[in-house]
Amino acid sequence: MDFSSALPEGIVSDILSLTSPRDACRSSAISKGFKSVADSDAVWDRFLPSDHAAILSRSVSPVPSSTKKQLYSRLADCPILLDGGKLSFALDKASAKKCFVLGARELAIIQGSSPENWEWVSLPQSRFSEVAHLLQVCWFCIEGKIEAQLLSPKTTYVVYLVFQMRRSNNGFDYLPLDSFVSFAGERGDRDEDAIIHETKMNIVYLKRGLSSPQIGASTRRLPQKRLDKWMEVELGEFFIGKGDSGKVVMGLMAVERGRRTSGIIIEGIEVRPKSNS
Repeated sequence: MDFSSALPEGIVSDILSLTSPRDACRSSAISKGFKSVADSDAVWDRFLPSDHAAILSRSVSPVPSSTKKQLYSRLADCPILLDGGKLSFALDKASAKKCFVLGARELAIIQGSSPENWEWVSLPQSRFSEVAHLLQVCWFCIEGKIEAQLLSPKTTYVVYLVFQMRRSNNGFDYLPLDSFVSFAGERGDRDEDAIIHETKMNIVYLKRGLSSPQIGASTRRLPQKRLDKWMEVELGEFFIGKGDSGKVVMGLMAVERGRRTSGIIIEGIEVRPKSNS
């Protein structure tokens, strides 16, 4: 006997919307009654961000979908480009949290407009039309900003630099960089209104196999290879509360000025939910 058929559809919908997208998909195998509700727009509309229509209006191309579940799957499986192709947006498939990548053109790169120092090139493996290739600088410094209200509330985010190293790279061996993640704005979940500024700093390296007598292995951050063949290094993390407003600023800069570096390709800075956040 299908006991789920005895439950009003609205109650089943409310129950499923309190779970996760993964649980909703699994519940469709319980019975025919659960499947029809689990696949309904009423359930999947609650998994989509409340401002998803506004986000989609910024897409560089249409995002076709006939159902809300299909739209969710589309955004989880294939990032879309926003704001003229400078910003990438996707959903974390398991949690429904928002994920963003600030493309290189959206970043403040020291001497980035100088053709003697950086060149802007197209790579087939990049989601963006242009990436930044470092020819040579004496001080490596990159910064990005994102509005707190654009992110998912009650979520811990982790920030990553996404890059590649040319074989002919130079200057990054044993080069420590200060990474920073800073929130400047108003915390919406505070008891009183207050403008605050929070900054967290870390030391990162952009090449592996390094050692430093000043920095222990437990505190230094080293790059990892991604499934999309790019490299990433964690810059830090931050928490977005309910109603927070302001900007999150993140980036990294070389500790040593005057040291020449070259041969890195910057795709962007990714902001994605911390696992189990």
